[in-house]
Amino acid sequence: MPHGDDHETLTRIVHAMAMPFTVRLRDVADPAEADRVIGDFEDSLREADALLSMWRAETPMSRVARGDLDVDDAPAEIAQVLALAAGWRDATDGAFDARLTPRATRRLPVAYPAGAPDPTGIVKAWAVARALPALESVAADGWLVGAAGDVVVGGEGEWHVGIADPRVQGDPAGTRPVEVVALGGRRRALATSGGSQVHDHIWDPVTGDVARHYLQVSVIGPDLVACDAWATAIAAGGPHALALAADRKVAALAVTGARSGGGYDALTTPAWSGQWH
Repeated sequence: MPHGDDHETLTRIVHAMAMPFTVRLRDVADPAEADRVIGDFEDSLREADALLSMWRAETPMSRVARGDLDVDDAPAEIAQVLALAAGWRDATDGAFDARLTPRATRRLPVAYPAGAPDPTGIVKAWAVARALPALESVAADGWLVGAAGDVVVGGEGEWHVGIADPRVQGDPAGTRPVEVVALGGRRRALATSGGSQVHDHIWDPVTGDVARHYLQVSVIGPDLVACDAWATAIAAGGPHALALAADRKVAALAVTGARSGGGYDALTTPAWSGQWH
């Protein structure tokens, strides 16, 4: 949740992928043009959902996962996202695993075989990154997109963004964050994964069961897709994935538990040092 400053900020909320996306633009030259571009941004997100949703039987990704459509015959975006997911599986030593476990298949409204490809863990960040050129074309000093725990910024200056308390469900506005970080420059993105908003939706790739290693994992870096992949990998893979992230100089914070007197215990990688503000 972004904290305010002295800039005049245009804020819009658009809906896609069954969630709200918050778009903030600083010091916009032409609000009407900005609204048009935000509409293009929303259209791009909805197009991505129509291609990649695993919750709808008619999407190309759903048909590929069921074996009803060959990847070579599907829209090019399907192969692109599956290749991206496979790359992150390799980069995280299997902690980010975009394949359905037997238990995960029972949580979806569409029937899939166990082991079917499921890039859902990276689709939201990929869709936002794909849609960002629209926002980058707006005459504004800076912009921010917030999407259910993931944030990416661009333009001039910094944005101060709160990492939501994992005990808070729904909109965390007005509640005390775990911490506030500054995004801007090379620290463009923040991704947070955990079970506070959607319970038991991250799966341990080793056991196939629900991953409950940490209450919440946050990652900061220059690229939203990479941050999202690592946050999911650490939440899924636990201490091994966190150690690997530390070796790869990933800036990560893993909330390990709540203190009885308030606050949290957490682990951080060395690259996280200096991220707090």
